[in-house]
Amino acid sequence: MTPTESVNWDAVREEVTGHLQAMIRLNTVNPPGNESLVANYLKEQVEAAGLETQVLEAEAGRGNFVTRIKGNGNGTPLLLMAHSDVVSVEEDAWTHPPFEAGIHDGMIWGRGAVDTKNLVAAELTVMLTLARQGVQLDRDLIMCIFADEEAGGRAGAGWMWENHRDLIDAEVAINEGGGSAVEVGGKTFFTVQTGEKGGARMRLIARAAPGHASVPRDDTAMLRMGRALQKLSSHTFPTIMTDSVRQMLDVYAEYAGDDVADIVSAISEDPSWENLSKLPLDEVSRLGLRATTRNTAVPTIIHGGHRLNVIPGEIVCDVDGRILPDQNPAAFVAQVRELLGDEVIVEPLGDGRPGIEADPASPLFDTIREVIQMTDSNATVSPFLVSGGTDAASLPGIKVYGFMPGYYSAEEMNGAHNHDERVSVDNLAFGTRVLYDIVTRYCNARAE
Repeated sequence: MTPTESVNWDAVREEVTGHLQAMIRLNTVNPPGNESLVANYLKEQVEAAGLETQVLEAEAGRGNFVTRIKGNGNGTPLLLMAHSDVVSVEEDAWTHPPFEAGIHDGMIWGRGAVDTKNLVAAELTVMLTLARQGVQLDRDLIMCIFADEEAGGRAGAGWMWENHRDLIDAEVAINEGGGSAVEVGGKTFFTVQTGEKGGARMRLIARAAPGHASVPRDDTAMLRMGRALQKLSSHTFPTIMTDSVRQMLDVYAEYAGDDVADIVSAISEDPSWENLSKLPLDEVSRLGLRATTRNTAVPTIIHGGHRLNVIPGEIVCDVDGRILPDQNPAAFVAQVRELLGDEVIVEPLGDGRPGIEADPASPLFDTIREVIQMTDSNATVSPFLVSGGTDAASLPGIKVYGFMPGYYSAEEMNGAHNHDERVSVDNLAFGTRVLYDIVTRYCNARAE
């Protein structure tokens, strides 16, 4: 009997659901984080299964959790990673309380349900299942749950890489960022994140003479900022094709039929959005493709004014700039500065960082493909570039793939950083089983 055949999957479904609910109820909104709440929960669960673990804090309460199942050393370690912090909530806008973790219509509701306590729960359940089985692995299996991902990882992945690299060093890792099932030309493609955008955040400053609001002016800081934001928001930056997107399109062309292959061929000759938009994608995937084939600059926070009856002399707007791999943050800030002209001052916020990519040519990527094709005869996997960022950028020595598979609905896909974040119990259980199969296959798990 193989390790997979000996697992009670109904019990696993119940267990992983319970772990996710328990962790959603632990409030780890960053700031302040308080990720040690989750780290200590994980420590308790893992030690009960007989595994050694550590909780390491860069700052009080900012716990990073690490555990390991030792293999026989025939292969290099595999790292399972995720993060335990979550973004803030506007509770009044939620249909169900964001930290209650209730189950409604088959969905587990709560902050972190898809970003990324679902992955934490799945990885925990995989580790616990393997520990209870007492299987022999050909390589070490490490699980590390980082603090502070939502604020850049200075107390999490970055700190761990700089100070405790020996505990998490691996050749390859499975992380957040991919795994959604996309339908293209009648074929199902599970995305494997092989790349992510970097950051080039900036601040726009508009200045003009202040005055009494009872006397309208033709030139104000507010008007200057309004014109700048209109220009920025309506501008389309040039198309840039990354290796991850090209390889994704190649997989579509190979598996999704002649019509899709013809569209991909046209894109190869002219990678314009006009051609890219012809791909038969759902709306979520279409928006994602647009965001991952160009650098972007989105206004998010605006400041200005101090009294209702005073025309402000200065208006400030912070802009979330995201840049593709091989793009220079300073160059993109300069591009925005040139676009907006004299209306506003454009200043960089921090140094920024370029995006990253991991080559899909690896035994782990091959294993992910094999498991998916065995799980769903109509499915395969495709490389994928995500428009956001993850902790992968803090681990430059590891080839990181984002993969928490599921047949996610639009509501689940749009849940990260949004109101009413939720994940279905079915997708949570499915993702856990697929991750277990990937780990046991890649690590050549055998009964002792």
